[in-house]
Amino acid sequence: MLFTAGALAAALLLLTSCNLLALHRDLRDGAAAGGVAGKVIHSESDASTIVVVGLREEGDAWVADNYVHLATEQDFLLRLVAGKRYVIVAFADRNDNHRLDDDEPAVVLADPVAVAQGWKGITKISLTLAPAGRLDPTTAAALQSLEKIEQRPLPVWIGETTDLDDERFSAESGSMGLWRPFEFLTNVGIGIFFLEPYDPQRIPVLFVSGAGGNPWEWRAMIDALDYSRYQPWVFVYPSGQRLADSAVVLERCVTAVQREYGFGRLYVTAHSMGGLVARDFIQRNAEPVPVFVSLVTPWRGHRAAALGVARLPAVVPSWVDMQTDSEYQRAIFARQLPAATAHYLFYAQTDPAQPFARATDGTIAVSSQLPADAVRDAREVVGFTDSHTGVLNNPAVIATYRRILRMPTDGQ
Repeated sequence: MLFTAGALAAALLLLTSCNLLALHRDLRDGAAAGGVAGKVIHSESDASTIVVVGLREEGDAWVADNYVHLATEQDFLLRLVAGKRYVIVAFADRNDNHRLDDDEPAVVLADPVAVAQGWKGITKISLTLAPAGRLDPTTAAALQSLEKIEQRPLPVWIGETTDLDDERFSAESGSMGLWRPFEFLTNVGIGIFFLEPYDPQRIPVLFVSGAGGNPWEWRAMIDALDYSRYQPWVFVYPSGQRLADSAVVLERCVTAVQREYGFGRLYVTAHSMGGLVARDFIQRNAEPVPVFVSLVTPWRGHRAAALGVARLPAVVPSWVDMQTDSEYQRAIFARQLPAATAHYLFYAQTDPAQPFARATDGTIAVSSQLPADAVRDAREVVGFTDSHTGVLNNPAVIATYRRILRMPTDGQ
């Protein structure tokens, strides 16, 4: 959801009285964090035993600072402190005792890394864990006290199976993702969830929510899927972070799921601001997305976001990209969608009698939903009479959505 211009004053008051300090603290904590991401190539039968550790430089010594297990067969994301130097180590903790034993293989990155501030400058590495790999005694000794570390998590979910009643999908969680994005990252995480076990015979449909949104909102549309043909996935992310960051993480998560399961096609359905993230992802993704359905997306942003950026002492980062005709919007429309992607653009207005220049869905102006370049790239443009969130439960919307999913695409 986004604020109407009339509700902006109330939103500013709410921020000032309730959320401003929390937002300040969240932005500060996010700026102080950095990390290392990458792969550990290994031959262990159980990837969950692989531990990646950051050893922080303290004078002449290296001290264990944080650690994670692999999020997938090879991938990891390790939260560290920005501005510090680290040695990165991986080892196979076969007996799960949080220490490196003599018979367990280990590998250390050849050179220490300096961790940049924020997630945009995240360091990417690759390690190869050989069965006979061992560490020098000094580095090995620094790994003997991992159980004493208070882990600072940054959960990345790659295909965990759950259901829509998961508390991580709640309205409260969605609100946290907008107003306190770094807290969301550390408590909820980011990634792709399956709503049932993976089935290689069915096409995955990935649902991407908008600002402050949550997977609960998709229930009616998910229930409307033909489960003999499709399987639902949801992308969970902090909607308050910069949109390009969300699109990059989505692309990496999809790549990791592809590497893990080898699916052939992926369809994408997005609501509101999620459509901007989804379009950016589709343009970045190596594999084409045959079907992309966007609902009431503010392709040209929202003027309330610009007012928030101009007037508030603490700004939700995604508002920078949601300002009218922002640099981010211009960048994603500087490139057309891939020719193999059929984009079905759904828009809505609460009163069809309103002139185009004044029409809205109660939140987003129709002029922002229907800019010329978005319409140009669309295979089909369909309008509905409903509100910004009402479209997600509208029978006519759902019937049109089902019709589109029944249509053949290239390769079917």
